[in-house]
Amino acid sequence: MTVRNTILDFSSLSAALGSNAGRTQEAVQTAAEEVTGNPVERAQLVASFNTAMGKLWEQDKGAGVLSSTDNPLASRLQSFLIEKALAEKPESAVPVSGEVLEVKFDNHDIFGWLPTGLKALFKVKPHPWVTPAPDAEPIGDRYRVALFSDWGTGLYGAPIIRASIERDPSFQMVMHLGDTYYSGTDNEIQERLLNVFPVVKPGVIRRTLNGNHEMYSGGKGYFNAALPFLGQGASCFAYQNAKWLLVGLDTAYIDHNLDEKDKHGVNKTNQVEWLRQLVQKAGDGRKVILFSHHQPFSQLDSQGPKLVAAMADDPLKRIHGWYWGHEHPCVIYSPHSDFGFKGRCIGHGGFPAFRDSFSGPATDAYDWHTLTENDDAPACEVLDGANLFIDDDGPRYSPHGYVTLDFNGDDCAESYFAADGKQLRDPQKL
Repeated sequence: MTVRNTILDFSSLSAALGSNAGRTQEAVQTAAEEVTGNPVERAQLVASFNTAMGKLWEQDKGAGVLSSTDNPLASRLQSFLIEKALAEKPESAVPVSGEVLEVKFDNHDIFGWLPTGLKALFKVKPHPWVTPAPDAEPIGDRYRVALFSDWGTGLYGAPIIRASIERDPSFQMVMHLGDTYYSGTDNEIQERLLNVFPVVKPGVIRRTLNGNHEMYSGGKGYFNAALPFLGQGASCFAYQNAKWLLVGLDTAYIDHNLDEKDKHGVNKTNQVEWLRQLVQKAGDGRKVILFSHHQPFSQLDSQGPKLVAAMADDPLKRIHGWYWGHEHPCVIYSPHSDFGFKGRCIGHGGFPAFRDSFSGPATDAYDWHTLTENDDAPACEVLDGANLFIDDDGPRYSPHGYVTLDFNGDDCAESYFAADGKQLRDPQKL
């Protein structure tokens, strides 16, 4: 069985379920009853299934293009149905475009699998938190890092990015900022992340952050397989040289947040204090760069007020730069008017995202569009252009790519690349 190039055909799923709506609801009710005896909770589970199906319908992009949603149950359902089909009926996965396979469903498939599957999918227990090392590990004062995010599709520009990074022998760290689709199951983590993670020379540090899609399955594949495979001790980490402190955060274990108290009033991760101590130990002579899956602010998506509030002024005003994914464009922000740091969204690593609407007609050429400051976020430049790796009549999908950081003493130069390694702008000082 392979899930690497396989996506779910929502039209056949919807048709199969819609052909017998009564039987569908009966299967959902049966699963809910086996999960809980509380009638209110059962009703909530049934409602969550209907919401999940609605989200899948909203996000459906049509044949040959991976669609996903930030709805946990919907994502788990996509993973389950694909893996079940490939295990029991592999002929249901048919080629639709390039290397993309699409699983088609019929009534027998769905109603044979749905009740048992939903029982396991309705509620998922998260993997226990893993406490990170208290101190930053040392790296060289001249240091080169490759960054990419939302890359765990195994499709479109993702394998091209891998090949481009592997062609460059100068990297000393390769970092993914999270999200393996659809829900970070064991199979998806293995095939869409680990089996295809860039292979670099010995001694190069390889890291991957936790994303919300990894946590939709409880983070088990991420914590149990990805971290040991990469030699990574925890989902958050820190490295420093004489002038820079680099900190990878886990903003997915508690969704779009760093920490919260449990029912006993105890911090679940203690990540805020961990970060505060790292920044304090780094002293005033080091600039701080954060890496996370979720965004603290956005011009094009939702905001991250809990992330900002968790750090308050200390260490927020110590941050020099912050790189994140989750959103799927590539966006370069001006320094934040209150905090001063430079934000960067680089979630364009492998997920097929619709192009944003900017003035002027869409073209295949790469271009940077300027958006003025608004109440949510600073002014920014947004990368636009066709996605050259998706068969598309639009072109409807935005480009894929990656970013590099080159540290040299006090300086850090950032460079932006298309998936194939074409440099999209001159290196800029961060």
